[in-house]
Amino acid sequence: MKGSHVVVIGGTSGIGLATARAALREGARLTIGARGAARLSKTAAELGPGVSHGVLDVTDESSVRRFFESMPDIDHLALCPGAQAIGSIYDVAADDIFRCLYTKLVGQLLCVRHAAPRMNRHGSIVLLAGSSGFRPVMSMSVSGAANVGVAAAGRTLALELAPIRVNVLVPGLIDTPGSLRDSQDRRDALDNSAARHIPLGRIGSPEDVATEVLHLFCSPYTTGNVHFVDGGALL
Repeated sequence: MKGSHVVVIGGTSGIGLATARAALREGARLTIGARGAARLSKTAAELGPGVSHGVLDVTDESSVRRFFESMPDIDHLALCPGAQAIGSIYDVAADDIFRCLYTKLVGQLLCVRHAAPRMNRHGSIVLLAGSSGFRPVMSMSVSGAANVGVAAAGRTLALELAPIRVNVLVPGLIDTPGSLRDSQDRRDALDNSAARHIPLGRIGSPEDVATEVLHLFCSPYTTGNVHFVDGGALL
């Protein structure tokens, strides 16, 4: 990992930020990308000197193309775009449906399309899905469709892009800004539920997922796999 060029999309918060920090600790050269320019610049400065960054909107192919056009060789790519559409199929807004599908699924595909030609042939890509694609969750039909789509795409991409390795991570309930832990009551309820229903007895952290991202970066004979990082919740 030391000296490798790692690119993290969605690197300003949650799992993406934890992955960026973990890669730096291992001595990687780091580039982060995200939509918000101000937050991106602030995060890059906080991560330390030498961290490159660029603005991109994963739902806009021209933006994705521009981001990767000037990119030097890439060894490892982590795709961590966050978007959910929550609500029953009767209630969820059409705009939220499109935003979720375009960000979570189409956006990752567009990033792979424009990153792969610049990648080391022995490099790797990690896509991020979510557990709602593998266990039905009320009011999450759209997110579930996006997540299972990412998993299916990742396995096919492993064939198309070989010998570049492509794997998919499926986090369970992770304590990130997107986990809706927006009040102490909500937090307590989730913690109590985790203690009862997750074999490891706790909600996951972004660092738990980042550890697995780096493991896949460094696993030279692993490709086309879908890895669950959920404390055993799907059991």
